[in-house]
Amino acid sequence: MIVATTTTCASSFAHASACSNQALFAPPVNRVTGPGPLWMVTGDFNGDGRLDIAISNSDFQESGSPNASVAILLGAGGGNFNSPVVYQLAGDEPHGIALGDFNQDGITDLAVACKGSGTVAILLGQGTSGVGDGTFAPPVHYPAGGYPFQIVASDFNGDGITDLAVCLNSFAAVSVLRGVGSGGVGNGSFAAPVQFSISTVSTGIEKGDFNHDGITDLVVTENSAHTVGVLIGTGAPTIGAGSFQPVAHYQAGSAPFDVAVGDFNGDGADDIAVANSPGGTAVLLGLGNGAFNSPTIFNTGNSIGVAVGDLDHDGILDLAVTTATGTDGGNVHVFIGLGTNGVGNGSFGSESIYSVGADTYQATIVDYNADGRMDLLVSDYLHNYISVLTGTCTTDNRAPKITKVRDVPNDQGGHVFVTWTASSLDATGGSVINYRVWRRIPPAMAAPLARARRIPSTWMRTRAAGTNDIVYWEALTTLPAQRLAGYGFTAPTTQDSLPNSNPYTAFFVSALTTDIDVFYSSDVDSGYSVDNLAPPAPSPFVAIMDGAQADLHWTASPVPDFRSFRLYRGPSGFTASPGTLIAESPDTGYVDNDPSASLSDYRLSVVDIHGNEGPPSVAVPQSTVAVDDVAPIELALRGTIPNPSRDGRLRVSFALPNAHRASLELLDVAGRLVAALEVGSLGAGRHTVDLANRTRPRAGIYFLRLVQDARQLRSRVVVLN
Repeated sequence: MIVATTTTCASSFAHASACSNQALFAPPVNRVTGPGPLWMVTGDFNGDGRLDIAISNSDFQESGSPNASVAILLGAGGGNFNSPVVYQLAGDEPHGIALGDFNQDGITDLAVACKGSGTVAILLGQGTSGVGDGTFAPPVHYPAGGYPFQIVASDFNGDGITDLAVCLNSFAAVSVLRGVGSGGVGNGSFAAPVQFSISTVSTGIEKGDFNHDGITDLVVTENSAHTVGVLIGTGAPTIGAGSFQPVAHYQAGSAPFDVAVGDFNGDGADDIAVANSPGGTAVLLGLGNGAFNSPTIFNTGNSIGVAVGDLDHDGILDLAVTTATGTDGGNVHVFIGLGTNGVGNGSFGSESIYSVGADTYQATIVDYNADGRMDLLVSDYLHNYISVLTGTCTTDNRAPKITKVRDVPNDQGGHVFVTWTASSLDATGGSVINYRVWRRIPPAMAAPLARARRIPSTWMRTRAAGTNDIVYWEALTTLPAQRLAGYGFTAPTTQDSLPNSNPYTAFFVSALTTDIDVFYSSDVDSGYSVDNLAPPAPSPFVAIMDGAQADLHWTASPVPDFRSFRLYRGPSGFTASPGTLIAESPDTGYVDNDPSASLSDYRLSVVDIHGNEGPPSVAVPQSTVAVDDVAPIELALRGTIPNPSRDGRLRVSFALPNAHRASLELLDVAGRLVAALEVGSLGAGRHTVDLANRTRPRAGIYFLRLVQDARQLRSRVVVLN
């Protein structure tokens, strides 16, 4: 069942958010971290299911301060945190901080941009069996360039290893540090920085996919140029001059300082929000091709940081902007995203101001106490603490509340687990009898059918006067109300996470009653699914020398989400890497004419449609063994290499036990003879011939037949011209 609602929605589809008429946050509570807290990141560092915080304490008012550090606040449950554990970065003036698994042991690591020392500090998470214990190894420093300010982590060259990008504050460049490792597994170290020019020094950097090509792009603030610079990633296998297109510049306000990325108008394209010091906050809507519209400016004063999240639980992204006055009178300015049915329209309502009694630096939007409400963490950089503003957004308790949309682990992707709390009417004598789970259909999927007037008859839609904007929702399942405290459903997503992007799927849940016109719908929430399973190594995999060339053959992969094979060549014992890749194809064979083939080893791996690459199989080329040196050879038809054949050649491998008359034939699907070759004269042994030497067959499906004495063998071959 699929329904459609207009952006001016009918009352029956109004979600039960009451947050627009109430304060979103309780008064702040301060948590001591250390002097001069700047940037924060959150995660579960010790595997206990509670949110932990890592904060960079710059103590930047004291140049070269011995008190500079990274502080770790482990969650203690109930919204509380343990006392900070401090890792000293004396004299380094730490600023930006990023999370990643840099040595791919399954444990979260930290990367810190150290402005004072011109380095990036790596703190590797400690633990066992892929579960962190909440501690980190002492920092190891890697050169990054002058005054590293903010930092992001991503795989910029597609080798499976996380890299780092840092904006610099002493000269106009972005430094990219390639993650070091082998076979797609990082070892936690980083190569020397490669720098990409921008127009001015910078204080903010963020990643996104601005042109929808699945490759990570970067956006940086260009402070005195009044612009942001966008560097479109190319996916080049090495970090160098070709890794990004030349920077493109977009007006973004008086002095861009910080930048955040989100989809504010629900069109699937990444948009940009920019905090300007001192000129307010700018929003640039993305066009989906790497370019951006002119900015809309909000007057927020001397703005330092900007964060993106759904603060009022309506499925639409909101903004939180931190400000500073120089006299410790800063605030947090909140702008609620506008739209309907969980789809933003790119505009924002009037601001709400929340005071923390201090100049503020960075805001992080997160549900730190796991109560289903979004909270704010704000760094107070002139003090030794952060401010925690606990979310108070409540909704109609008759409506179910989605508590989480999370990936289903250890699967091939395509599903998330949606959980929600029960309606207050799901009780003895209550009127709620069922729950229905709805999934939003992406506009890009529905729009072509709507334009062609081919909307399926199973779809329903409503249209409000004065608008043509329609949002389609599909009913996934209806579950009985069983007077439980909460429920869950494993829901299919519309698209899986890709190596460089996370397409979100939106859901809401309706509590149904016996009256079809009376129901209560939750707020919209969204999540993304991930293919967590890499394909197995292909087997068997063989390489046989045929003169100076190597014939390689393997069997088809059984994985359901198969995309291609990757074939690597290198010296004995080499490790597969982008530099040793010689072919990527769905074919099950390859002929290598490289002069070094006989002296090489080969590695073959399987890649699935989500970019997961499995472990490689190994093949060492074997020369043809003389007939006298082996046991008697039996009649055998190995088939064509490769199959399908794409170059007009039909290289057929077979074996003859003797020199009796034998024929190799090519038949079409109707049984008609297309080509034939007498091969008995080749004698006993293993042979490879080109059956298409005289006649190049048309594209299609054919059958090979090898006949000798009273025996015949068959094999299928596909020809692609």
